[in-house]
Order: sequence, then structure tokens, then C-alpha cells
Amino acid sequence: MIRREGFIIWPAYFDRSLSRGEGRRVPLRLSSRSPTVERLSKVAQKLGWYIKIEVAAYPKTHWKKTGRLIVKPDKPLSKQSVIRVLAHELLRQETKE
Repeated sequence: MIRREGFIIWPAYFDRSLSRGEGRRVPLRLSSRSPTVERLSKVAQKLGWYIKIEVAAYPKTHWKKTGRLIVKPDKPLSKQSVIRVLAHELLRQETKE
């Protein structure tokens, strides 16, 4: 079994067009219109976290290669906390645009 350093984060976790059953993991008020791995990586880098982008397909939509992000925060956080922090920062970035 491969052990990774950090959490696997999929853009689908933040996608407003998906339901919870389809993979969204944040509330609608924190979701994004068009989350991409590139935007998530910029947000994570801004937070000072280690990131690595991998080409992969989200298991529920295995025909779409959206990519995934491996994130290792600078302090101990749970995966759900990492997702929430990324969602807040992604939303903040969207409101600036």
C-alpha cells in the first residue's frame, strides 16, 4: 500500500453543481462555481502548505480527468478542517475577481 504525506483533495469537494451524494463536501454557501486543481493549488500555496498536483479522475466521475491535489498543511489539521479552510479561501478569492 502506498502511503502519502498529506490529504487527497478533489475539486469535486467544492463544486456547487454537485450534490453531497455526488461528491460535494462543503455546504452550498462555501461551494464554488468552477473549482479546478490549479485554483485550489494557488489557494493552498498562498496558505503556505505543501502541495502536489496529480493527474487523476474522481472515482464518481471516472471519465473526467479533473486532477487531484495532495495537500500537507503546515500545522496538524483534520482532512475536514483542511477542506473548510480551502473552501473559505477559494470563496474569498472568487469574491475578489
